[in-house]
Amino acid sequence: MLSYKALGTNIYLAKEDTDRVNTLNSLLIEDGSKARAILIDANYPFRFIDALYIHIKAPALGLYCSHGHTDHTAHAFYHLEKYGTPVYCPIQEAEHLKSLDSLMKDVGFTELGLEKTFKMMVLEYMKFGICKQVHTYTPGVNHMEFETVKIETIHIPGHSPGHTAFKLISNDDKNRKILYVSDIGSHPYYGDLNCDLPQYRDSIDKLEKIYLSEDCILIPAHGTVYFEKDEDFFNRIRKRINLNGSKILNALIKTTPKSVKDLVLEWILTPKNKANPLIKDLYFLWDGGMIYQHLMEFIAEGKAQKVEEKDFLNDKYILL
Repeated sequence: MLSYKALGTNIYLAKEDTDRVNTLNSLLIEDGSKARAILIDANYPFRFIDALYIHIKAPALGLYCSHGHTDHTAHAFYHLEKYGTPVYCPIQEAEHLKSLDSLMKDVGFTELGLEKTFKMMVLEYMKFGICKQVHTYTPGVNHMEFETVKIETIHIPGHSPGHTAFKLISNDDKNRKILYVSDIGSHPYYGDLNCDLPQYRDSIDKLEKIYLSEDCILIPAHGTVYFEKDEDFFNRIRKRINLNGSKILNALIKTTPKSVKDLVLEWILTPKNKANPLIKDLYFLWDGGMIYQHLMEFIAEGKAQKVEEKDFLNDKYILL
């Protein structure tokens, strides 16, 4: 079932009470006299979406996706097709909701020959469906004004090209601001081939500056919601990224070149016992992409060197 927690007048945190992997902290905003809702990252199993529309008037004014990753968008089509709710996505990633081939190509599954496993995961397990129509917004440029709330979009690339945070400013002065930071959280991910670690670091800095200077409820897409100011939240993310880098650097050897594939198979980022055996080869992108991002930083810092060039997974690197 879905649980709802009031964050202020007309604004609710909605979350499914399940042990499903990657459940979301989503937002539901009731838009005053229109009795219509605005949804942010409301990606749940179909039965929970049906339960949601028992409580709100269909169609909702809009389902706003923070980016195009399937844990946020797999069931956007269901909102659209069954309930007529328009779907909005950052312009950089809107095609990912309309074409699985576009998604696989852009994030790297196609380049690494992982399409079969990825399709099995998203189609059979996640029940992903194509959206026939997707509206777009440009993060950091387009903001949304409703009767009860203004939603500011904040462009936070690095996790994905269009990755977007939302700052909710209620028209009721009694409500606190809400800073929804999407996938800038306790388990930073920057492994897709269209990820960018330097941009991810910059996005952490951008959000931290906003958070520390304003009174906001802090909501990552996954995990803990922070009602009290947690000044160390973003620094913990930096530490986690730096820990990833240390693990990779410690795995490199001066005399024996290693490839991204070699390092993935050493399971230095994801413990082997935590990797789902049915989709284990997807870690060549998920962990391999993060390893690659750090290798590029190490090369720029003079800590590592590429010594053999073949392809993404099989290029060889040594420690300097």
